[in-house]
Amino acid sequence: MKRFALILFALAAGTGSTWAQTADWARLVAVTRDRSLNDGARLAALDSLAASTLDALRQGESALPESALRAESPDGSFALVSLNAPLHDGSYAYRGLVGRPLRRGEWSWSALTEGQWPEAIVYRVVHTRYRRRSTYLALWYKPHLNGVQEKGIEPVIATRSRLVFGARIFAVKKFNDEVFRKPPERLVLRFGPNATAGIRPEKAGVILIDEVAPVRDAPKGAYRYYGPTAVQNRLVFRDGKWYFETLP
Repeated sequence: MKRFALILFALAAGTGSTWAQTADWARLVAVTRDRSLNDGARLAALDSLAASTLDALRQGESALPESALRAESPDGSFALVSLNAPLHDGSYAYRGLVGRPLRRGEWSWSALTEGQWPEAIVYRVVHTRYRRRSTYLALWYKPHLNGVQEKGIEPVIATRSRLVFGARIFAVKKFNDEVFRKPPERLVLRFGPNATAGIRPEKAGVILIDEVAPVRDAPKGAYRYYGPTAVQNRLVFRDGKWYFETLP
């Protein structure tokens, strides 16, 4: 812990310039990735990295730390920045920032709190319109080195004051071997730690989803043993709802 305290002390001594900021970010990212440190040390570095990134964005900086990812809605109504740090159990911890445009290229930035957002790597925002109302989906990813990985499709409602995550806009009764009694607020694709599956826009109003299924005679719902098949399915936007279509 003494070693980690010295690292933070060195980081706090930065001058605030772009060069010093970039150097500090590199050091903080290195700490979050240092598996010789305990989770507490890496989480503290992640918090410092998120706070420093937030300060830079509020000052109008466009650069981001190497481990940060910015996903902006196609119409420019909001942006999400996600940062992460690996944990000893193979999962990851996440911090999120949200930006809303003000005027003349200026943005207002704030931190997302636990439970307020999916707490994942948000890699894409999809925008559709129905009856003059905008609908957004955040596509996110939660990697895991040892357990179940997840990719999610998360509705986002952009009010004047905040973003609301999750909404019942899916006309879907079954997804990833999960049966819904009522329309779900989000869709989550779960699969094993050694598998790869994609969720990505194909064109306006259409999202391609790689199908995954049990392998090695695993039972349904044992997602650690799910892997991709050769099939791609689709989510299609019609009349204000998203419909799941399986392809032949």
